[in-house]
Amino acid sequence: MNTGNPILDRVLEDRKGHYCHALEVSSIYELEYIVESLIDQFGDEYTDLEYIQFFGSMSIYSLDDSNEDEIFNFSFSDYIKDTI
Repeated sequence: MNTGNPILDRVLEDRKGHYCHALEVSSIYELEYIVESLIDQFGDEYTDLEYIQFFGSMSIYSLDDSNEDEIFNFSFSDYIKDTI
């Protein structure tokens, strides 16, 4: 399968299509941890832009109403460019 998103293509292939491109989180700290974990796993195999594309195309759901605005306003692009 070729989605035009190399990381998503890899995940779909590795999981034989059994994958939901979405996250449910309670805080931005969970989002940051997930970003860091994936980048640690794949390392330099992908560019910052490819990581941004992967996370930017993902559906994000807040499990905590009090953090909903913060979660929905989280910028994967800024976090990846500035932190990773």
